[in-house]
Amino acid sequence: MALVAAFASGLFLCGCATDDPPSLSEIKAFRAYPVYYSGDSVAGHSLNEVLGDPAKYEDERDAAWVLIYGKCEDPPDEGGCPYPLQIHNHSTCSRWASQLDRNHRLFDFHGAKAARLFQGGGAAWEIFTGRTTVAISAIDRHILLSAARSLRTVQRDYPSPLPPPAPGSLDGELPCQDQS
Repeated sequence: MALVAAFASGLFLCGCATDDPPSLSEIKAFRAYPVYYSGDSVAGHSLNEVLGDPAKYEDERDAAWVLIYGKCEDPPDEGGCPYPLQIHNHSTCSRWASQLDRNHRLFDFHGAKAARLFQGGGAAWEIFTGRTTVAISAIDRHILLSAARSLRTVQRDYPSPLPPPAPGSLDGELPCQDQS
């Protein structure tokens, strides 16, 4: 349940972004696990910000990448305001399906496995593909579905089928998945 709360709070991150499109050079050079995004824009919301600093981790697989689409529509108040779309990338070494509340059933999605998360007025999915967990949160279901259908690695220009989860990764059975 802590994962769901942490993920839900991620929807309300609010920072200052410039009007220049963010560079993907650092994220493209990252090799610890594949990083996914939905292209330069989703449902009319441009990619605005890329957050992540693998250099601050001893093991780069602990690093997370966050891609933010759109801008806060209302001025931020005490709690901030939701961005229209965020895509978080985690290694399956740090985030995997069996960590979710048991009420979340997995379903097939473009070759991968996914779970719907329920939160406030927004929509959220966790997608388990290869050795990456992609967590998508959006202000509505339409934007979330558009983002999910547009997923591709940062090295690709077009969406493609997603690889299935690495064997054992859904249940936390990989040697790198610490169960403590």
